Amino acid sequence: MITEQYLYAALDISALLFGAFGLALLYIARDIERWPKDLCIAILISTIACAVVDLLGYGVAQTGMSHASVLALSLAESLIAPIPSLLVFAYFVCCSGRDFRKNAVVRAECVLTGTLVVAGCLAKLNGEVCVVAGQEPHFGLWIALTFASIIALTAINLVTLVRYRKDITIVQGIMFLVCFLAEPSTQVILVELLLSIDLVRRYLDQKEEVAQQRARVAVLQMQPHFIHNTLASIYYLIAKDSEKAQRTTLEFFRYPQNNFEALAKEGTAPFEKELEHTRAYLAVEQACYEGRVFVEFDTPVTSFNVPPLTLQPIVENAVKHGMDPDSEPLQVFVATRDLGHGVQIIVEDNGPGFTPPDEKEWHFALTNVRERLKAQCGGTLEIGTREAGGARVTIFVPTQAS
Repeated sequence: MITEQYLYAALDISALLFGAFGLALLYIARDIERWPKDLCIAILISTIACAVVDLLGYGVAQTGMSHASVLALSLAESLIAPIPSLLVFAYFVCCSGRDFRKNAVVRAECVLTGTLVVAGCLAKLNGEVCVVAGQEPHFGLWIALTFASIIALTAINLVTLVRYRKDITIVQGIMFLVCFLAEPSTQVILVELLLSIDLVRRYLDQKEEVAQQRARVAVLQMQPHFIHNTLASIYYLIAKDSEKAQRTTLEFFRYPQNNFEALAKEGTAPFEKELEHTRAYLAVEQACYEGRVFVEFDTPVTSFNVPPLTLQPIVENAVKHGMDPDSEPLQVFVATRDLGHGVQIIVEDNGPGFTPPDEKEWHFALTNVRERLKAQCGGTLEIGTREAGGARVTIFVPTQAS
């Protein structure tokens, strides 16, 4: 008997530790939706309260306090103990994508839980449950109603789990099944474990969703940026060579349709499409700076995907920041390399290179591309200096993304 009490005490102490961990996790994961988070907090607080009441009960039993004190703690346990199970069921309904506040099954569970609380308290007051050592319990109406409520709640839990099984993950289904069948002291630990796993999953899913939203906003920012620069180039070309301006306009006219179709798609785009966009852009710039811009492509690896508008903004930066009327013509080099564990994209130029004073001018496009690479394919972007002078931008796209 003493060994069993120590075991239950150890479980309650573990519940306290898991509860503290869960509350700390909730504090860190602030981006979690309101209702799942509020339910998690309620479950954690109620299970901690149950563990505290149980531990106080063990302490009272060891110190030999009055019958009234033992009965008061026993009644407190009857009042609190069913609440975590009800909240876990509400959390299960919430995880299935339903509004637990309007769910008829949750309302039925609330009625049965209330019945269980009342019947459990009356059974102890009526002497139908052993509260203190030496007491002789007897079978009566309230203890029968208590057992009936527990059986009904368990049946509803299992039936609802079968009905909603397609709306939750396999891991969630297994954990909820074990929670519904476990005894209260063990259920506390399982509830904490379930919450920890599910909170981490929700937190990561929402972080990924936020990253994807930022990536889409970044793409929308890039569209007017590119169009503005290209139209400005054509504007200056009109005064210089109207016929060439017409040809350049036709080159540019073919670009937006394919470009915007790619941007309308969520996720990544084939690198071949990025090359096509970049060549269309360079056709405009080479027409505007005839004899001043030369481009070399060495791209044997093209069968991989990148976020839309990844290559063109980098090449545009190379042209805009590398052009110097008083120096030799600008040479831009674009290459791809298969590294085995991923693909490397290299963009180099022989311009003045990247220096700290240029940071604000470079910031928009390259930061934009870097964030989208990280969010959409786990890629990286590094800025450096070319050995022979000039700027060098290196992109790495992991194999799983490419």
